[in-house]
Amino acid sequence: MSFGYKMLGFGSSGSGPTFGMQATGGTVTTSGDYTIHKITASAQNFIVSALGTDVTYGNKVEYLVCAGGGGGGLGHGGGGGAGGYRTNGAYDHVVTAQTYTVPIGAGGANAQIGTQGGTSTFDTIASAGGGGGAGGIGNGGLDGGSGGGSCLFSIPGGSGNTPATTPSQGNNGGLGCGPPGVGMGSGGGGSGTAGPPAGTNGPSNGGSGTANSIGGTSVTYTTGGGGEGSPSYGGQGPGVPNGPGPANTGQGGGEFGGVGGTGVVFIKYKWQ
Repeated sequence: MSFGYKMLGFGSSGSGPTFGMQATGGTVTTSGDYTIHKITASAQNFIVSALGTDVTYGNKVEYLVCAGGGGGGLGHGGGGGAGGYRTNGAYDHVVTAQTYTVPIGAGGANAQIGTQGGTSTFDTIASAGGGGGAGGIGNGGLDGGSGGGSCLFSIPGGSGNTPATTPSQGNNGGLGCGPPGVGMGSGGGGSGTAGPPAGTNGPSNGGSGTANSIGGTSVTYTTGGGGEGSPSYGGQGPGVPNGPGPANTGQGGGEFGGVGGTGVVFIKYKWQ
């Protein structure tokens, strides 16, 4: 199904039947009185061909915009920061009949200093990619939607909510811990909480993400990547083994093999 169109009684003006917004783009599903577009690749534009006739909801949408997660840092490295998380949680963002280009942020690369994830954008709403986690000696995590974790020593993680948005799109990366040989990399920040500081007894998990049901079921997005303390450790978030962030979650990558997860955009509106 590529567009939504449904007659549902009379408009709030009482002047005649109301019709839903017509749009294409991404993977389209319906749930009750709602149409949902899930966009996972930059080539999938959101194209509004006609607005709904209801005076309250005919031109308004709910959105969720998650950027790509940062890559983890190698060598006792920190986890990548989660991609920025922005949602209105209500049908109050006004659209017009036009083509909206919807860039989807790529995940950051796993490197000695992991690279920042890519930005995801819908209309005027831009979520910044997660900051890369730091590896090596004396490096701090990079700034981003959420900040990347740090490597050894007591070095602060990257700053989250960079650039600043209201509400905040993310949190800071964690504080590194200890000298080489016993030091630990800290977790990247998540949209729910900052990355925890590393400890001398184990690596730090990433900061928590945020659950959202805009797609019809509850999914947790933008969790921070876990830090590393030895080759047998690492992680990409609480309770998850080391490695890459899952696609279309905006999750930061863990230290070992941890590329960041790609971003995702949801656009949802009411049948009218």
